[in-house]
Amino acid sequence: MDGIYQVKVKTPMGMIDGKITLKTSNDTIEGILEVMGMKHSLNNGRVKGNQCYFKGSMQNNAINIQYEIMGELRNNILNIYAKTNMGEFKIQGKKIG
Repeated sequence: MDGIYQVKVKTPMGMIDGKITLKTSNDTIEGILEVMGMKHSLNNGRVKGNQCYFKGSMQNNAINIQYEIMGELRNNILNIYAKTNMGEFKIQGKKIG
């Protein structure tokens, strides 16, 4: 799963472009989500085979976003489903690095 992914986030406001960088170590995974000019850390994740899972929160201006993320990598395509206190989002990305 290690790598950089160019992603599209499907939101109620439309598609938003971004980037996710992931790095694994044994069965743990960390990452950085870059979207709308902001960087958000994804910490304390777990990885098993081609699947990953994160649970945490990120600060966006005055809003605290709680999230649960489930992702799967197949053929260099990363599919993510994110459930947050701001709604549910689908993210798809292609490995670019």
